[in-house]
Amino acid sequence: MDLDLSRLAPPQNLTDDERSTLFLWLFRRIATFRNTKYLYAEQDPTLSDPSRREYELHLQQWADSIVSVAFSINGEPGGAPCPPLDPLTETSTAHLRLPPQEAIDRFLNCLAFLHIANSKEFSSLTRSFLSSLGSLDERLIVAALRNPKRAIEETQKLAKAATQKQAKEGQVLRMAGVGLAAVAGGVLVGVTGGLAAPLVGAGVGTVLGILGVGGTTLGLLTTALASSSIITGALFGAYGSHSAGSSILRHTREVKDFDIVPVHSKDNEHEGLGVRLCVSGWLTSRDDVVAPWTVFEDDGDDILALQWEVEQLEALSDALMKLVKTNAMRYVRVEVLKRTVFAALMASLAPMALLKMKEIVDNDWMNSKALAIKAGAVLGSLLEQRAFGHRPITLTGYSLGALVILEALKHLASLPPSETLHSVQDVYLYGTPAPSDDMELWTSIRRVVAGRLVNGYSEDDYVLGVLCRLSSATWAVAGLQPVKALGIENVLCAVEGHTRWRAEIGHSLELSGVSGLSAERVSEQVHTDLGHEEEGSEAAEM
Repeated sequence: MDLDLSRLAPPQNLTDDERSTLFLWLFRRIATFRNTKYLYAEQDPTLSDPSRREYELHLQQWADSIVSVAFSINGEPGGAPCPPLDPLTETSTAHLRLPPQEAIDRFLNCLAFLHIANSKEFSSLTRSFLSSLGSLDERLIVAALRNPKRAIEETQKLAKAATQKQAKEGQVLRMAGVGLAAVAGGVLVGVTGGLAAPLVGAGVGTVLGILGVGGTTLGLLTTALASSSIITGALFGAYGSHSAGSSILRHTREVKDFDIVPVHSKDNEHEGLGVRLCVSGWLTSRDDVVAPWTVFEDDGDDILALQWEVEQLEALSDALMKLVKTNAMRYVRVEVLKRTVFAALMASLAPMALLKMKEIVDNDWMNSKALAIKAGAVLGSLLEQRAFGHRPITLTGYSLGALVILEALKHLASLPPSETLHSVQDVYLYGTPAPSDDMELWTSIRRVVAGRLVNGYSEDDYVLGVLCRLSSATWAVAGLQPVKALGIENVLCAVEGHTRWRAEIGHSLELSGVSGLSAERVSEQVHTDLGHEEEGSEAAEM
């Protein structure tokens, strides 16, 4: 891809007033973002007062670091020191006249790149916040960190073209000493990815100076490239997107089958700045560990799938198919679609029918549910140790896969806030077999998620209704109804029966506004799975 480093520099054509307005806008937006996170922490009854103060302290430190870098990038408007982000900071932005979105995006990309370089991580908070303001060119950021020498060479070509254009127009070039001054000032320290630090500094300093970048921003950019190997080592972790599975066996004593597998084949050069970990809820075959998640494009985040207890989940799939074909369940389905109340419906079923249904529930469903809880604890431990690197991770799952994720989040919520603040970006749960009225659970996991926490549910999931009623004697299930906790987004999905989540997961993600999906693959998923269901139904009736 094109590695023009000037695209990671702030916009050069803004007036002083526009730069000041841009900084003020970001300053007030991050105050709003911080205040919302404070509110989530206030709602969490599991946090002690010292833990809440610790959470607020680390959140404030993160927000201050964003503001500090933004202030430096923007040329330190007015020459005054960076203003403090205090609890009473004004948050209104409606009246501000912003520069064009293209200039905002350039500013945000520079901010993301430099904050990653400064902190040696891409915090889930940083990504969630900056993505809410504009578009990040994460592929360029990764490419520049992975290939600093090539990035400089390509930018040198642009700089040469710029000097030739200036010479033709009779302009005087002023480029001497800019990059070398940054090096002499002690900006560059450490070993680079195969390139000596002075060469990085001199090269990038000179070419970016020609293209109009100077001052503090130039020093920060040269530092980022000089320490690129250190940064990428921290970002992608010991595991990366390919070796995670082979390195986690020591965490899996409680679960005999647990692995991380890539959904798409990628080399290190094309690793993303984020990770999406997907968890299936039952398996018609081993292929279903990965197959439902191929609806995601392969040119963004690293898409990984969690493989857990394959044999048990295959047995569960067989049991669910038997369950939905019983006469009792066919009756339940018809009545549910008529909007008959679940409680009255279950009371009307014959005792023998209930016994047959409960036998399936007590065996395969309860066994699988117990293993999901154990797998979730293992996943929580991996997230705690940042096994996927110091970059944001998004968790997506359906059915018992959603329960695995929920258990992992419960583990994170039990840890000191400083250890969990920067890891999880977004969470998407569909058909979750967990109580919807456990406010302590939902408020605690809301706190550890930096961005969106979505509960996808279906009022027509008669199978989940029966499973949860027979196994835990409750109708208050997140997969059947909204979760009424602050900060939880509830999405009503058109899923008729629990066994349909596999076919509808792509469409449900679309309804939830998830990015990075292939519309063509989503459509193929629905039609392919419908065909398989019809074939299975015909075989069962013959």
